[in-house]
Amino acid sequence: MEKQEFKQVLFKVAFCAMTCDGEIHKREIEELKLINKNTSFFSEIDLSDELNQLIDDLKKKGAKLIEELFDYLHNSKLNTIQELIILEVALRIINSDLKHDENEMKFIHLLRSKLELHDETINDRFGELDILHTYEFSKNIMPDKADPELDENIEFPKMSKLMQIDLDVIKPK
Repeated sequence: MEKQEFKQVLFKVAFCAMTCDGEIHKREIEELKLINKNTSFFSEIDLSDELNQLIDDLKKKGAKLIEELFDYLHNSKLNTIQELIILEVALRIINSDLKHDENEMKFIHLLRSKLELHDETINDRFGELDILHTYEFSKNIMPDKADPELDENIEFPKMSKLMQIDLDVIKPK
């Protein structure tokens, strides 16, 4: 996958991780800013433009936006490093508000199922993660389609909350 395309997909993963629980916590936005400041994950992309596009897509598509992301990830040729980065960003966003709701758990499990990472690789990078059930006795589960329950039960933040996200202070490096 092209570097620029990967960065846009990575930002979309972060956005979907932030919105999948129906609210955007201030800590999630702060974590996104930290990721941008301390890594090159989002360098060379205009986060404000990307955010505006994703908000528009969310208005038009709703939960279909996440399903399209999962389909895209499942059908993309990602290397192990890219998959680990995707998982890292999603985990950092979901863990930033210090709580996991049901939709976040479903999101991270479905995201995990679209990646070809083995539990051993995840454990080597992150340690055993309760949120992913990556214990020695666990098995990789790879469902073919997104969980219809996620589509039916997901609640996104109100558009007014999304419009309040201020990423203008973040400029591409």
